[in-house]
Amino acid sequence: IMRVLNSPNIDIRRKTLDIAMELISPRNINEVVLILKKEVLKTQSKDLDKNESLEYRQMLIKAIHSCAVKYPSIADSVVHLLMDFL
Repeated sequence: IMRVLNSPNIDIRRKTLDIAMELISPRNINEVVLILKKEVLKTQSKDLDKNESLEYRQMLIKAIHSCAVKYPSIADSVVHLLMDFL
């Protein structure tokens, strides 16, 4: 499912994140957070449309935050990334 995040359409990305957040479990939380972190880093390096990139980055950060709230065991691995975007 997470491969769809490579789509250039922001609406498809939003729906993909919504579905992924519903399907997160303790078994796959680490993999999902790793993918989300990589996507955040991509938004910093790509020369995308500025507004679209900012909107996508905000969606990713909210998704990472909700993962950390739902599964506190991964909070220590994402806190530095989240602090960079405050």
